[in-house]
Amino acid sequence: MKKVENIDCPNGWLIDPHNKWAIHFDSKKDSIDHIANDLTIDMWGVVPSGSKPMEFKSRRKATKQDSIKTWNQLVASNWVEIDVDKIKTA
Repeated sequence: MKKVENIDCPNGWLIDPHNKWAIHFDSKKDSIDHIANDLTIDMWGVVPSGSKPMEFKSRRKATKQDSIKTWNQLVASNWVEIDVDKIKTA
């Protein structure tokens, strides 16, 4: 996966190489055409075969620049972008 460089901000899910952790990057729009400068980064534990597919661990707010930096660091550490619906199927 390539680095995030020429986009407004990262948005979506990354999962670690061991399929134990998933991180959600979420940008909120403060108007129709404008993405807010603050984003949330949520960390989730992936439950291998439990009744609930994922378990919420933590949330932090980040600037757009910090979220791009975090995304790129995770991708450089072999995290991959995923479609969370594949994990969250009940």
